Amino acid sequence: MKMKYWKRLITMVLVISLTASGLVGCGKSEDETDKTNSTETNSSSDDSASDKPDTWIADRTITVQAYVDDIGYSLPTDLSKTAVMQELTKRTGIILEIQYTPGDSDSTVLASQLASGTIPDVIVTYLNNSTRPEFALLLKAAQEGMFADVAPFMKNSKVYNKYLEEGYLPNDAYKNITFRDEFGGAAYILQLSINSVDRSLEFNPQEAYIGGMYIQKKILEALGVDPTQIRTEDQLYDLLVKIKEGGFKDDNGNPVYPLGPKYWGGSKDAMDFILREYNWGVSDGYNITDDGTIKHEVDTDYVFKKINFVRKLLAEDLMNPEFFTMDSTRAEEVSKTHNSAIIADIHNYQDPIYTTDDWVPLGPLNDFTGDNASITSGKGGYGAWAISAEAEKPEEIFAFFDYISTEEGQLLCQYGIEGEHYNMVDGKPVMTEEALQKLNEGDKEYLVNTVGAGFGGAGFQFYNFVLTDTDYLARFGESRPGASSSNTYAKSVELATQYPRTIRLVPGLKATAYLSADNMTEVKAQMSLLNYKEMLVQAMYASSDDEVNSIVESFRAQLKAAGNDQFIDYLKELYAQDSSSIDFYTK
Repeated sequence: MKMKYWKRLITMVLVISLTASGLVGCGKSEDETDKTNSTETNSSSDDSASDKPDTWIADRTITVQAYVDDIGYSLPTDLSKTAVMQELTKRTGIILEIQYTPGDSDSTVLASQLASGTIPDVIVTYLNNSTRPEFALLLKAAQEGMFADVAPFMKNSKVYNKYLEEGYLPNDAYKNITFRDEFGGAAYILQLSINSVDRSLEFNPQEAYIGGMYIQKKILEALGVDPTQIRTEDQLYDLLVKIKEGGFKDDNGNPVYPLGPKYWGGSKDAMDFILREYNWGVSDGYNITDDGTIKHEVDTDYVFKKINFVRKLLAEDLMNPEFFTMDSTRAEEVSKTHNSAIIADIHNYQDPIYTTDDWVPLGPLNDFTGDNASITSGKGGYGAWAISAEAEKPEEIFAFFDYISTEEGQLLCQYGIEGEHYNMVDGKPVMTEEALQKLNEGDKEYLVNTVGAGFGGAGFQFYNFVLTDTDYLARFGESRPGASSSNTYAKSVELATQYPRTIRLVPGLKATAYLSADNMTEVKAQMSLLNYKEMLVQAMYASSDDEVNSIVESFRAQLKAAGNDQFIDYLKELYAQDSSSIDFYTK
């Protein structure tokens, strides 16, 4: 392995600062006694083992390294003792051992372990598309032969054979991740959470995440405002002024801030909701004009519209001064104590929202085209997995991952054991009274350590994360276990029903995804040193208009020096070849 390259790549993508090196493991290790040689038969090679089910794969342990904090922090105390793992072992012979290594970020741990070559049988990581920083690491590892080629196992598989069908995988997953031209037909990286049917333009209240701004219901009612009619920056400003003039107090008797930070902590990302009308650079800062000119937003007047709007809110005390910097603990506190009249970003599956009647969605604001629809690029994925080239009999590992994504496997991994945790009613699973009660109570001990099922994200996150070819609503009658009968998220569904979102399709990848091209290597290295949102925040807190202009002009010069003109020329070529390749859109 070329360590020099890895060090350079890691520096470009992220800063390695690993603070913990101990492995958190679950599941008991066993001596591996392989019983099968082919996923095509998906059965034991011991023909005399008539007691083995048709789903039998091999008597062995598969070690998985997860680079997903949701998985790491929901690991059972003893995975091998959970009902789901025991049943999976009965059906397949497989025992899972799942490891998670904490660090400054999951990306830093992934980069460090790939660079050192210390990966076990399987790795699982975030990867919603090829623009994420993890992909550069995974691609280099695949190029250097660290992953097994699983293409030979796909044709005769039960689920992953669909990845070979034209149009099944999202274009990015097919062309840029799994079946890249340079791989010559081999497949090393498989994206997860692919929906069996593209429902990206369907609004389903049972599974809709209504994110963005939320306003206190009592303030809304006192002012007599319809939250859905706040559609422009001017209307938002007028509302904030009314809130300030209303003299509203928080739970501790302190004046509320009209606009508070993101629920999870101060973040530049919250600008996506409060400045939506001024977000011209819809594709990671880039967009195309009506006459076909590609620009970065910093070279338009929208950069000053964003800066000046926030400067006005700060100057008039309409916005918490720590909006961009508040730590997560305090941000959660100011939300829960109602110190923020409006939370800049939260969603209907956070407990302040679904456990109370205190908050309702605000907006969403129109984008620069005058449309307030949510944007989707179409069918997508969420994670990815790969098998180590050093793993013994990778076909068995592949067969296991294929099995858990069958309808039978998904039912087990999401609902648990029939008769214990659910019963089949009219062909659909219905949770038992005990299991439903535990779900409603959020009993993690039961959901994670006793059952060990995913429960749609409420239980052991591993299964929720690694399944693919999903269509829970069609197959199981509900978008997540208990959604039809549980009262846990009843408020979440109610809000999604009352405040539906329209959806607009804008196909393509973010423009910056194409910085990964071989001819953009140096440009990407220079671009990685620049942070547009950071510049915006710096300018928003500037002491004068002259300082604002100086900060903006400096960034413009830096962007140009980094090779922005060269990158735009490349984007023009790509867009001319396929206008759906980049998610540009105009009025």
